[in-house]
Amino acid sequence: MKLTFNFFLFIGILFCVNQNIKAQDNFTRFNNRLNEAMQKKTQPPSSEKLKKNKNIGGVSRGYTVDYSPAFLENPSTPFDTIPRRRQYNCKLQILEDSLIKISNSSDTSKLVITDSIPKKKKKKKNEDFFFMSDSTQTDSLIKQEFVKGDTMMTFSDTFQIQQQIIYMDSAYGFLIDNKFSEALYYYNLVVEQFPESDEYKYALLWIGKAKAGLNDLEGAKSDINAFIEKDSCNSKWCTESYYQRGLVNFKLHNYLNANEDFTRVLLDSDYVNLKYCFFYRAFCWGETDNYILAVQDYTKFLNLDKFKSVSSAEALYYRGFYKVKLDDNRGAISDYDLAIEMYSGAYESSKNKNQIYFQKLIDTYITRGLAYAEIKKWDDAIGNYNTVIKMKPDYATAFHLKGLSEIGKGDLDAGCLDLSKAGELGSTDAYNDIKIHCK
Repeated sequence: MKLTFNFFLFIGILFCVNQNIKAQDNFTRFNNRLNEAMQKKTQPPSSEKLKKNKNIGGVSRGYTVDYSPAFLENPSTPFDTIPRRRQYNCKLQILEDSLIKISNSSDTSKLVITDSIPKKKKKKKNEDFFFMSDSTQTDSLIKQEFVKGDTMMTFSDTFQIQQQIIYMDSAYGFLIDNKFSEALYYYNLVVEQFPESDEYKYALLWIGKAKAGLNDLEGAKSDINAFIEKDSCNSKWCTESYYQRGLVNFKLHNYLNANEDFTRVLLDSDYVNLKYCFFYRAFCWGETDNYILAVQDYTKFLNLDKFKSVSSAEALYYRGFYKVKLDDNRGAISDYDLAIEMYSGAYESSKNKNQIYFQKLIDTYITRGLAYAEIKKWDDAIGNYNTVIKMKPDYATAFHLKGLSEIGKGDLDAGCLDLSKAGELGSTDAYNDIKIHCK
């Protein structure tokens, strides 16, 4: 009997050991599969698009300047600041329901409810992928979040949201999408219906920005002035208001007033767009014949931008331009060299070969040619003009300047023929130079 008992006990022990070994094997296999899955999940993407992006060089890596319509009148406008789009913590339906309630109790027949919360735009490929704004944008005007603690607001809670907050939020959404007319409508609702609210004062500032976007520059200046007077620099938007007014004065070619505004902004060393004040003020100095100060401010901008954006190419171009005014032609040529390198990188990597960068390349080759001509390096000057002619064969100015450089070099026949070509392409000044040099 005892022997039989020991036999079954031994069999039971073997069975338990066997089951334990199988359990360990299953756990090991499961753990290995889990680790493999986690490794795959944490591996960085290796798509063709990402590999291609790594090969984009120079200035094009993630930076750009925002060329606005003012580019045709002024040097490029680096950046306008607007509040950063805040992340909504409530559903679209909740805010729409609030707007519907408001529309039932006031004259808001023009409200576009479906657009009351700006939808996130999909990131564009190619050019926009590389050329994203490198200016740090300011915080949202709207401090209130539609959340109580860690709990989502209920439907009934939304009725407690003040109307002016919703108007400001809607206007802000349109403003960051450059829908200035729609933004202006919502801000005007705040001004008309809530003159005693805090939002009234802030609406004046952003009405000014919206009007500037609609090219109503005098109206924009008036509203920004009203904000500055009411605010008395008691809010966080004090510096921003002077920056916005500086932009308006700059577009109005009021360079002395713009200079004062940007100088006022530079007193705030923590301002997010501080470096662009140096950029704008430099041009203001140059347009009022203070060339040394212009060169110095462009240098300060470049030191802050660290040559990472196309705005740096602009700064190099204009710093070179004002160096020529100071007879520093060799220094100007050095700046033009860097500007051409940066514009070339921006042009080659831009979508559909951005024509603004193309024209800036032409302008920089022309001005570098003029700087070489000033120090009588005729072959270098002619080389720059030849490059422009290859890029734009019907450009009369390039033939005209090339002809003058060839005459300066002593090659009268070649120079007069190029002046004649410039005349054929429409340059009346070329024929005046023919009368002087080609008798």
